Amino acid sequence: MTRRAEARFRREPRRASASLVVPRFTSPCAARLLGWLAAASVVLGPPSPAHATTYYVRQTVGDDANDGLSPEHAWRHVEKLSPAMQAGDTAYVGPGLYREGVDVQNDGRVDARIVFIGDTTGQHTGDPPGIVMLAGSDPVDGAIFVPDDAPGTYHASFPAYPVWGAVEMEGPQFRYLRTSQTKEHLVDGLSELEVVARIPSSYFYDPESKVLHLHTSDGRLPAQHRMEVIVRGNGFFVQGKHFVTISGFTLRSMQDAGISFFKGSGDGVAFDNVAYGSRQGVRVYGATNVLLYDNILFRNENSGAYFAAQSSGGSALGNRCYENVKGLRWSSQSNHALALDNVLFDNQEDGLAIEEMRGAILRRNRMVGNLHSQLLVLKSEYSSEANCFAPTSGDALVADFFPFPYQGRYKNLAEYQRAQHEDLHSREGGCEAPPVKLDVHQLDAEASGYAERARHILDGTLVPTPEATPAPAASPWEGGSLAPVLRYLKSLFAK
Repeated sequence: MTRRAEARFRREPRRASASLVVPRFTSPCAARLLGWLAAASVVLGPPSPAHATTYYVRQTVGDDANDGLSPEHAWRHVEKLSPAMQAGDTAYVGPGLYREGVDVQNDGRVDARIVFIGDTTGQHTGDPPGIVMLAGSDPVDGAIFVPDDAPGTYHASFPAYPVWGAVEMEGPQFRYLRTSQTKEHLVDGLSELEVVARIPSSYFYDPESKVLHLHTSDGRLPAQHRMEVIVRGNGFFVQGKHFVTISGFTLRSMQDAGISFFKGSGDGVAFDNVAYGSRQGVRVYGATNVLLYDNILFRNENSGAYFAAQSSGGSALGNRCYENVKGLRWSSQSNHALALDNVLFDNQEDGLAIEEMRGAILRRNRMVGNLHSQLLVLKSEYSSEANCFAPTSGDALVADFFPFPYQGRYKNLAEYQRAQHEDLHSREGGCEAPPVKLDVHQLDAEASGYAERARHILDGTLVPTPEATPAPAASPWEGGSLAPVLRYLKSLFAK
């Protein structure tokens, strides 16, 4: 766990609720938290089986011809981990920019998790500290695009592979809007080419002609932007596998999600990751008992994290979600959810959404400045308390239940409390200020320039400086790092 994660677990839960009356948790919530507390040494602790293997990936000096079993014989590409990782194994991935992903192909066990660690400190790989970034996009020469008939639109042929999106790297790094998902196409009946002509920062890839059509953000030629096209589905893809932990990675510009726990998987953990510029930061679809905590999830096309398709038992603790369409979202009978101590702010629609599910427990979340509603509830059974609501625009709601009931749009907390009898000890306004947002250009610059700089540090031709090298942080699995998590869970029963 990095210093940022440890500091958050030590301080933020109490700080977020310092002036709130915090009732004791209900029995289902207490049972859930006690379950995590009892399992923490297994879920978060180091793998212990005697037969477990540790693998190393280093962009600086790795070689895929090596065996990957030591820092000196590390692999170069993370995709080598896909078939290699077995129950109980751990992988340390050194810093750098990896334009590839991992498809987990084997099962972990309750006593032998499969663990992927982005070694941002370099303590295990021997590399200088840095960001461990997996990108779903590749650079493209903007000169290959030629103008279409409509102003600001261009096209280029991509015969070798399908394209799932585009991004202007000098901008905020939202990915271009997919025309097939727009109201103009789905409701108004416009063709996808017509939608591209109408909407800036949109794209349409024709799989038959293998041609990408796009509309740049400002109408200028793609050659006048630093363009990348999205060609990979996920950073980590876990389908039908169990007991997988992913920590310490920065994941961006994926077709689907930075991390995907997909159909039939379960008991996954994702913590201390950063995910942005994809459809979801973390996708949990048909996967049970998945825990997300202390992740930063932002500028994703749908949600920061989305639990769907009967993904029951999903928990989100201490995450930060901003500038997504929705911050945290549960739907389609993803029952028995737990949302605790999350900061959900400046999302384009809703901060926290629960839709057609039951048994959700919402506690001590901060929902600030979300443009439509801080809390969205559609045909769901839930318990909510000790949260902080702060709509900041004139049209924003504290809570939205429309159309169940039809009048269920609440501009202030008092109206919502009277109608729904929830959040009786919560607060409107006076929430602590949201955390500082990450600088995507700094992330990109540090990751893309890492390998060359680090090689010079390793060969002694460059002396690292504090400005060029992130501060060292504690390893996730070493000496007492579990203590902040255990203290955090235990503190929930001290209220």
